[in-house]
Amino acid sequence: MTHRSTASLALAAVACVALAAVACTQTNVVNETTPSLPPDSGAAADGAGTGDAGERPTTRVEGKSSDLFGSAAASYAFVDDETGVVVKVGYTVPVKAFSDAPAGAPFQDDLVLEMPKVARDQTMLNHVRVNWLTSGHGPSPYSAPHFDMHFQRGTVVEVDAIDCAADKRLPPTTALPTGYGAPELCVNAMGMHSWPQADKGSTWKGSIIMGYWATKVSFIEPMIPKATLLEKKTFELPINKPASTGGAHTLYPRRLTAKYDEAAASYSFEFDQFDEID
Repeated sequence: MTHRSTASLALAAVACVALAAVACTQTNVVNETTPSLPPDSGAAADGAGTGDAGERPTTRVEGKSSDLFGSAAASYAFVDDETGVVVKVGYTVPVKAFSDAPAGAPFQDDLVLEMPKVARDQTMLNHVRVNWLTSGHGPSPYSAPHFDMHFQRGTVVEVDAIDCAADKRLPPTTALPTGYGAPELCVNAMGMHSWPQADKGSTWKGSIIMGYWATKVSFIEPMIPKATLLEKKTFELPINKPASTGGAHTLYPRRLTAKYDEAAASYSFEFDQFDEID
């Protein structure tokens, strides 16, 4: 893997545009890049997500890596070379991490992994915390063994400090997307959880849980049964958008795609279709 400067990336983008007539497609790869963007930097307006970049050249930014049950998980982001705006954020992990999850694993923070800095700066996805729950939890239908993937907006230090007894305020209705009710559960070092109302009484294959702390949207959580992941198939989870997160201007994802790579025997959990919010 080679590291390329911001200047060389810009030149590559110009070259690709010049060759558009011959269907140029290009993805550069760098270890880290930190373009500085103003709030109106060209991110998509409401309803026009940034996730489908088409033939536009992008740079893949590699983030940090860490261990999940003996397998290496690594974060990444894709940045539009022309605008400097993040279009995809996620992490990859071998499916072996899920099949090898032990019966007696810790309840919280089996994996804590920061997203690349450009994603932390531009989007509400600061880091992911993966929890393996061997017996699931309530309410119904979440009793199946499953993995919680909390993509937190706050920093690791800020989330570690969450104490449910310290702030019991509920979020305003403007922070609740369509199909979600008031939070029913709060967990220290996580926050308040709001379940999709459509899940109740359903056959559960995976959901997006909304998280809150101090009345603001604080995390987006793909919650996925182990059995779904061991099917080794690509699937999508749409993400409903609230009127406001209650925070600063940021990019909010509208889709999570769990992409299964058969050759690598791994998943990429990838957010895209970003909208501006607040």
